[in-house]
Amino acid sequence: MKIKAIKILIILLSTYYLHAQETVNTIFNDIEGHWEGGFIKSNSLQKFELRFYKDEDGIKSLQIIEEWHPQFGEFVIPVEIDSLNHIKFNTGLGKAILKLDEKSLELNGSIINSTPSVYVHLKKIPTPPAPNYTVEEITIQNNDVSLYGHLHQPKDKSNKTAIIIVGGRSCYAGSTKYDLYAKLLRQYSISVLVFNKRGTGKSTGDCSIATIDDLANDVVACRNYLAEHPNNYENIGVIGSSAGGWVIAKAEETTDFDFMISIVGPSTSVYQQQMQSMEYGFNVYKLPESAKVDLIDYTNMMFKAKATKTNFDRFKALLANAKKDGWNELLDDTDIPPDVAGIDNLWVRRHNYDPNISLSSFDKPFLAIYGEIDWIVPFKENIERLTQQFKGDRLKLLNITIAHDAEHGTETKGKYININEKHSYWRFFRISPSVQVSIIDFLMKYKFIDK
Repeated sequence: MKIKAIKILIILLSTYYLHAQETVNTIFNDIEGHWEGGFIKSNSLQKFELRFYKDEDGIKSLQIIEEWHPQFGEFVIPVEIDSLNHIKFNTGLGKAILKLDEKSLELNGSIINSTPSVYVHLKKIPTPPAPNYTVEEITIQNNDVSLYGHLHQPKDKSNKTAIIIVGGRSCYAGSTKYDLYAKLLRQYSISVLVFNKRGTGKSTGDCSIATIDDLANDVVACRNYLAEHPNNYENIGVIGSSAGGWVIAKAEETTDFDFMISIVGPSTSVYQQQMQSMEYGFNVYKLPESAKVDLIDYTNMMFKAKATKTNFDRFKALLANAKKDGWNELLDDTDIPPDVAGIDNLWVRRHNYDPNISLSSFDKPFLAIYGEIDWIVPFKENIERLTQQFKGDRLKLLNITIAHDAEHGTETKGKYININEKHSYWRFFRISPSVQVSIIDFLMKYKFIDK
């Protein structure tokens, strides 16, 4: 009797599993494809797009939040369909749980445990038309270093403007094929070259010992590649983000860009920027006054201390104080020497640079975008320096945007905003719209793209 009962249980479980799997397949068949809609909180909307598809690992969603572009905002996330036919997946705002209206082809639900509730509403849309651009895999040789990347080219090749994208401080490869600056700019018929920094991704070399001269030479190699390209580009510009602002200024010393765009890139020297960010960061993190002497000492040592055991021991002692007082939050991993020899390999030494000469002689259009509450590259000191560098008639070539309430990533935090005593709204976390608007307006102003 027990064996018979077990067999019946196995049959029932198998039947249940097959039915559940059939339901999952039916729901997937209904949701497969493209959807658009948004997150809704209080009286505000944030656009949200999805594509559901299946691969060998199961059901996936390619999620797009355009208001997070061009820094980030595209993710591939697994999708679960549970026994209650709920469709569940993580999003940039938390985990969503949705129900499908298979007749109207709409998805409705919310972000779990959100207070006040964040609702999600999506509607199915047709498969978008074929892209009007191509993405070509490229390799650029710079002496013994091979730079791997992609060239994004609009199929309409009437616009002869091309832009090189230069990232910030980290040794992170990024996605050259799906770069979001390229996604934005190719819509305006601009070609965009995106490459893996040396020693990252498929590029050869060693990022951990690269100097600013090395990185600048790589950018020059990319410019030379575009100058010799069959598309016959007439205008070649560059976008540098954060420390990439120093790199593009250094590259300009040995080449000739037709325009430069610096996004939270310093116009001050590396030393000045480190000292300024120390001062601002001290206040942001509300550090004890007693920590300031240690912080100044450490910052100066990063630039000037000789590689000796005595100085390495002093670094370790200061770092112990940093953890106790909280100012270790102001340090990057590459600000901390792992050993005595590592003192000479600190990032600030390999990239110690002042862009003053380069920017003081640049006589082409220049756009600088800063975050209003960025303590890493504070706008006040950098704008003052820029206005000194672009003197006289060249001042008309200088374009400056201060992104309201934006931090170093040009992001603005989600919070309630009071417009007046009678009206407020929820402002979603997003990249400041000033970034995209300023870039496109700048390129139109100087006729690098058509209106």
